[in-house]
Amino acid sequence: MTGFLTPRTYPTDTIVVRCGQCWREGRYGRGTLADRFGPYKAMPDILNAITEDCARNAPMSADRCKAVYAGLAALTS
Repeated sequence: MTGFLTPRTYPTDTIVVRCGQCWREGRYGRGTLADRFGPYKAMPDILNAITEDCARNAPMSADRCKAVYAGLAALTS
C-alpha cells in the first residue's frame, strides 16, 4: 500500500488509539509498532490489527468499533 502513513512516517513518537464508541484507549511507541508490524506497514492495517479483539468488530455488530488515531487530523492538516 502506498499513500498511507507508516510507523516510520508517523508524525509523533507516541501513537494514541482511541475509540469514540467505548472510550477504550491505548498508547504505543512508534518504534514498538515498527518492531511488531514492520516500519512500512500502513497505519490503517495496524489499526485493524490492534482492534481485532474488540467485541464491536463482530460481523453482525450494529455498533461497530470506532477506533481512530487520536489527534492525527490536527497533526496532518
